[in-house]
Amino acid sequence: MSALEALRKQAEQRAKVEDPQVVRAKAIEALNKEMRDVSQYLAQIGGEISSVKPQAGMPYEVLFFGKIPVMLSNAWVDSRPRKVDGLDCCECVSMRYQVNPESPAKATLLAGDIAQTEQTLKMLGAEYQMTVEQKNDFGQARKASFTIKGKILNEIEILADYTNLAVNVELINLWKPGKRRHRIPAASFKDIGDEVARYILGVDKDFEARLK
Repeated sequence: MSALEALRKQAEQRAKVEDPQVVRAKAIEALNKEMRDVSQYLAQIGGEISSVKPQAGMPYEVLFFGKIPVMLSNAWVDSRPRKVDGLDCCECVSMRYQVNPESPAKATLLAGDIAQTEQTLKMLGAEYQMTVEQKNDFGQARKASFTIKGKILNEIEILADYTNLAVNVELINLWKPGKRRHRIPAASFKDIGDEVARYILGVDKDFEARLK
């Protein structure tokens, strides 16, 4: 190989290596597209939930009440934009909706379980009824019955981290009380809208498996 050919070969090899700024710009553009797709798809799903009030494919679990067959209603979806390197990007997608027992869920509890359950139901924003059946000598509830009527608030927030090319997901009360936080690399955040929707509807747990 001549010296000239060797130089030309090096030039060709360097041309194949993309500029890091170009690579980053493409990654930001791809993540923005995925976020916008998720926002649009969940907005459609939210509209259907509010209209149809579907029966969920999975039961909702609350300690002492067991697995409760539920229906979904009153969905609300919002998104928040942000400028990233001069590009209008979708930074955050959030969805809220209510979970309602198909029929009132009931449980009778004793002593310390009473306060714990009342605290949980308040955290859920649930519409419930508590009836004290027995009190101790100090006037404190010793035995009480609870009835969950509905309006358990569920929320999912999907937040794009364009600086580190990742997505933070926060699940609040989805299928069980409490908050869960997860982080997904942007490269793995692909065609995820329907996966999220199926998880919300209780069709399957593919999205939950992705978070582990």
